[in-house]
Amino acid sequence: MRRLIAFDPGKTTGVSLWQYDSDIPLTLVGHGQIEGGVDGFLEYFYPHDGRYMIWDVIVSESFVLDGRTPNPDVTPLKIEGILESHAHRTSCQLRFQRNNFKSHVSNETLKAFGLYKPGQPHAMDSMRHALAFMKTTHHMPTLNHYFKVDDE
Repeated sequence: MRRLIAFDPGKTTGVSLWQYDSDIPLTLVGHGQIEGGVDGFLEYFYPHDGRYMIWDVIVSESFVLDGRTPNPDVTPLKIEGILESHAHRTSCQLRFQRNNFKSHVSNETLKAFGLYKPGQPHAMDSMRHALAFMKTTHHMPTLNHYFKVDDE
């Protein structure tokens, strides 16, 4: 089984952990929200016991400085740097996605598969990014399970 972790980074970072394989759709293993910005993220991603997980794929929303906010919070950009360094050191695949990738996965889809988690919007956004990654990379078992796409 391959392991994928997805993030919606920020002062509160959404996280979702998944498994999949060539013939098995993306399956949620766990989810949550990490408080504390960069420090909280580092505590989660690199526990003090030194036993961090090795991932096959990391998916994260990307920070875009679009000029809409006069003094934007750059916490997501700092977390991106941590993920880039980790991916480089562990040779895992890293994919950043614009925030509009979340539109690939509706609330109705999340609800239909028991992935809708009221009160955890950042965790749900990380789930949207994971599913959007699998959808846009044409992982057929995931497409057929969540999106009812025929591979013919």
